[in-house]
Amino acid sequence: MKRLVITIVLAVVLMIPAGSVLAYESWGWDEIRDDLFDGNGAEFVVDTIYNVTFSGATEFEQVLDAADWVASHMVYQPDPPTPGDVWKSSDQSFNEITSSPGGYTTGDCEDFSILLCALMRFNVGVPANRVWVQCGIIASPSSEEYPWAPPPPVIPPIFGHAYVVYKAERGGIWYIEPIWGGIPYRGSTPFITHWTTSPPYIIGESAMLRFNDQWVKGGGIYRQYENGKK
Repeated sequence: MKRLVITIVLAVVLMIPAGSVLAYESWGWDEIRDDLFDGNGAEFVVDTIYNVTFSGATEFEQVLDAADWVASHMVYQPDPPTPGDVWKSSDQSFNEITSSPGGYTTGDCEDFSILLCALMRFNVGVPANRVWVQCGIIASPSSEEYPWAPPPPVIPPIFGHAYVVYKAERGGIWYIEPIWGGIPYRGSTPFITHWTTSPPYIIGESAMLRFNDQWVKGGGIYRQYENGKK
């Protein structure tokens, strides 16, 4: 099946006009899981040339600049109901940003996180044991403090989320929410907030799946096949 897919992709590439960019994305969980079961996320966190530099005298400062760069060049857009999750590779997102007139692209949480992880790995130079994309299930609080939340005793909404985990060179673990950019603070909540926006109110985060270009750990529902497939 994969040989057939590769053949089709090559045929499409030959039909694309010069100057166009075709990069990889996985549509639906069957494709996403296949890409993760080989033990790395190299299909998503792609080792290639990203023609952008980040300011800062230290690794940490460059990471913050990279987080702000992603937040400033991506617009949140949810995946379509069918097939559900669509994961874009980091090079596809980067190419869409650099080739579009407005200098931006769209994506949801995992697309933001995959791009930021790649920029941290290959532009900033953070080693694979200190940065990865983390996926889990989160619950939004139900409280009078948050008027938008359903009133008690309604169970808080539960949904999947992805962000970046970074072990700083000088110590400390930071949870980066690239949708919100790069002002850091340390704590249990899984995001670093963008300087232009207030952080979302999110609690109950769980870390099921962790991956980068070199390894995959965990998985939970993110790597479990349905209908008896393994």
